[in-house]
Amino acid sequence: MSKINLAGLMPWAGLAGAPLETADVVLAGIPYDGSAVYRKGAALAPMRIRDLSPIMPPVTEDGRPLGGIKVHDLGDLDVGAEIESGWSKVADQLAGVPPTALLTVLGGDHCTAIATLAAQARRHPDLAVLWIDAHPDLCDFSRGGRWTCGCAMRRALEVSSIGPARVVIAGGRDYDPEELEFIRARGMLLVSASELAGESGSARMVADALDGKSLHVSFDIDALDPAFAPGTEIPSAGGLSSRQALDFLRIATAGSKLVGLDLVEVSPPFDNGDITTLAALKLIFEFWGMFWHGKR
Repeated sequence: MSKINLAGLMPWAGLAGAPLETADVVLAGIPYDGSAVYRKGAALAPMRIRDLSPIMPPVTEDGRPLGGIKVHDLGDLDVGAEIESGWSKVADQLAGVPPTALLTVLGGDHCTAIATLAAQARRHPDLAVLWIDAHPDLCDFSRGGRWTCGCAMRRALEVSSIGPARVVIAGGRDYDPEELEFIRARGMLLVSASELAGESGSARMVADALDGKSLHVSFDIDALDPAFAPGTEIPSAGGLSSRQALDFLRIATAGSKLVGLDLVEVSPPFDNGDITTLAALKLIFEFWGMFWHGKR
């Protein structure tokens, strides 16, 4: 791990410490990577993201203050050795977060989203999901099991009863044929990384699909190109730049009611100078800004 001098700086830009009942944002970590079949390491992400959070200023990139946000950190939640048997306990814990708060979950591999989305569907019955990922994770069986990383969204939809048509997938570029068949058969909107990087207006198409909905964003850091996020389980060339991801998020969520974010698949052992962790923190803080200033 690289050493960054954070002396005198407060975790989460000094925003944390509010009681759960009055918090605007509630944080939780799920340090689990038991579903990762390529490279382990994402279980260390919640700790590393927290450790480096003091580096972030309480101001958005367009100069709007975040100083009024009240943040509560639940700490890390334990799913046990297997997500298949442990997701429901964590879902129960997250479902107890007041529905007025923006839920922010730090993974872990993307199967941690199974617990997160199950909880969010209980907190917000009208939930829509924006799944930003190089991979749709819609396989029924992948790499030796039904609860591996390639099955994360498939299992999440099943346990949460979220209708596939309420999910938009963005940033995709690596697919199994089974996943594309599932997407076509169920009328899901898939917007590829190449479309987002072009001038096709695809971000606004996503915004139209999500307009007026209570929206949870599930962001796999591998949606970014490995040049911007090398520290992840499955680096996939041809992804978004950090700038493109931030701009897409701002446009795509402009008409939605933001209710949650999970940020997954940061893998500190494979990072380079913490640039993946810092990209994750930038996304989190800007998302908080979109939530905070969008509701005022």
